[in-house]
This record gives sequence, C-alpha cells and structure tokens, in this order.
Amino acid sequence: MRPAHTPQRQRHWLPWLAAGFALLLLAVGPAWQSGAFAQERVVRFGAALSLTGRFVDNARLTKDGYDFYVQQVNERFGGIEIRGVKYRVEIKYYDDQSDPIVGARLVEKLIVEDGIKLLLGPYSSTMTLPISKVVERYQVPMVVAHAATNSIYEQGNKYIFATLNTIDQYFEGVLQAAMEATPRPQTVAVLYENLLAPQASAEAAVKVAQRLGLRVVYNQKYPSGIKDLSSELAVIRSRNPDILLGAGYIGDMILLAKQADGLGVRPKLFAMLLGPTHPSFVPSLRSIANGIVEPVQWAPNMKWKDEIFGWTARDYFGLFKEQFGYEPDYHPPQSTAALEVFHRALQNTGTFEPQKVRDAIAQINIETAYGPVRFNDKGVNIGKTMAVIQLQGNVPVVVYPQQVRERKLIYPRRYSSLR
Repeated sequence: MRPAHTPQRQRHWLPWLAAGFALLLLAVGPAWQSGAFAQERVVRFGAALSLTGRFVDNARLTKDGYDFYVQQVNERFGGIEIRGVKYRVEIKYYDDQSDPIVGARLVEKLIVEDGIKLLLGPYSSTMTLPISKVVERYQVPMVVAHAATNSIYEQGNKYIFATLNTIDQYFEGVLQAAMEATPRPQTVAVLYENLLAPQASAEAAVKVAQRLGLRVVYNQKYPSGIKDLSSELAVIRSRNPDILLGAGYIGDMILLAKQADGLGVRPKLFAMLLGPTHPSFVPSLRSIANGIVEPVQWAPNMKWKDEIFGWTARDYFGLFKEQFGYEPDYHPPQSTAALEVFHRALQNTGTFEPQKVRDAIAQINIETAYGPVRFNDKGVNIGKTMAVIQLQGNVPVVVYPQQVRERKLIYPRRYSSLR
C-alpha cells in the first residue's frame, strides 16, 4: 500500500510547485496579465456591431472586412508574430442592435466582463460617439474604421484612432470635380438625414460650395426612418439645382434615387454621401443608378501596396471577392486596415499592455492596400486622401482626382440613357 502524503511531504513539494507556477507565468508573460490573450496564444479583439437594426447593411460590410483579415493572417502567417511567438487572431462580436445605448453597454461588457483590451469600432458615427466615452474611461485602445464625424475626434480623446478620412472631406472632392466640368455649375441643393454624420457632411458641403462660388438653393434635413421624400424632392425640383447632394445611409439613398427619378428631378450632377458602391445599390436601382456620384475612401485601382501582406489594392479586391462572393466597396478594406494598425503596433511594442499599445498606435506609419495610415494628435488618419467615383455603365469608376482617374466625369448626367 502506498504511504499517505503527510503534511511534511506536502511542505517539501510546495517550494517546487511555487517555482513551477512562477516559470509558467514568465513563459506566458504579458498574455497572462492583460486578459487580451488566452494562454493558448490567441489574441482576441472585441467589437459591438449592428448585426440587426437600421445599420445592418453597412455593418455587415464592416464585419466582413474584419473577418477577412482574421482568415488571411491566420492562414498565411499562423497569426500575428510578436517577438518570435505567433498568436492566432479571434474577434468576439456583440450585436448592438443599431442602438447607441446598447452599443456603449456592450463595449463596457467586452472590457470589464470579457477582459478584452483591444477594441474595433462599430459602424457609424452615431454608434461610435457614446462608445468613445466608454473607451476613454477605461483607457483601452480602439481603432475605428467607420466613424467619420469630426466632433468625435475633437473631444480630447487619447485612445480612439480612425483609419478613414473625416466627414468634412467627403463632398469637397465631389464639388471640386464638378467645378472643373463644362458648363460650370452655378447652384447646389443639399438634403440630409438628421443624424450625426449626414448632418456634419452637409454642413461641410455647404461651406465648400460657398467657398467655390456656388449658390445654395436648398439645404434641409429629413427625419430618420422616413419612407417618403417626395415632398422634399418636389421643392428641390422647383429650385432646379445643377448639383444635388444627398446625405444619408444606404436605404435612404436608394429611396432618394428612386423618387428623384419618378418625380423628374434632373440635376446635372447627383451625388450621395454613400450608396453607389454598396453591393445592394445597383441591383436595387438598375438603370436609375447610372451616373450617380459618390466620394470614396478607397478604390481597387489605387496605387497602394500592403506592407504586411504584400497585396495591391487590386489584389485585395480579388481575394475578398473570392472569399465573400461580392465586390468590396471601401468599407471592408477600411476594416481590414484597422486590424493591420493593431498588427503592426503589437509587433512594434512587443507587449500587450493597453497603454503601451495605445502609444505604439499613435506612432504608426504604415501602408496598407487601403492606403497609408498615419495619425495626428487627434487620432485622425492624415496619411491618405479621398477619391470620387461615378457609376458609368453601372460600374464604379474613379473620376477624381486626376492622378488616379480612370475616366472623365460625365457631366451633365445623361438622363436619356436611363430609360
């Protein structure tokens, strides 16, 4: 019979057990301490996304861009290599239901209950603004890919970084492209949704239009959830603007295009804050979509080459389409770039402590297939500019600026070809 362990024998082994546990902690290192990584060497990011609700269409594109990075980094490299150790990447998602209050609560849950200290942004400025306050309170870094409103970055935040250009730049390129056309436009109408990003884009557009010498003949907002824009469009038709700018989310922009066509609203240039490059836009509108213009953060003909994966923008386009079955607009590569910021920051700092990761992000200067990423002291990407596309033959082509232009802007828009 084996002798029972006596208290003396137990005390004999205690120092050895303590030493072994200390060695285990040393081997796991910062992964054990931060909560961002599991012991099996997995780095976990967290995101609250609109998997249901009014923002679901664009949030799906956001998620696909995040998931594309995860698949590619795990399959190509076995994860992120940090000081000779590879960490596979996972993302924990919660559904914020397109509700800002729910989104803020879920981000707090990710930080406090799930122990995740590396955060990815939601879709839209409306969702991001309240979440940014949670992130700042807990002092954990969040890289935002889809919140362009300037006011988010004017709060003195230190832990929020954005890969995209801010909202004040969206319609500027559109209006500048129009001013180079013949005959030169004289008037502009602006119709926007009463939400943070659309309103901010409209306000900036009016200032740019006035600076360029355009006369603003209509500038009105409409309530969220509207199902009929015919009253607003009737007034716009009576003003006969050369340029019509629509600022809202995808469902509203499809509605705007349909009703403008039905009511005979015929601006020489019809531009939207977003929509024409969205996968559902052309299928929903068919010939009505042709000729509509959109400012974009990215296009596959851009001359960028990704320093982590070696992709060109065109390579990214093809690989993404192969994986997800649709052609990406700028939303997915914008998401992928957010994770690449974390990727390089983790490699540069060699630690997972949130403050040090935040400091490494602030110093980032990389080129991705989405474009260069470099932050100013407000956390805004100052490494890249925007472009303008027009649907020509219902295919998005870059028409501005000239150095990346694929075709010339068709101006005035050709309405005879829509029937």
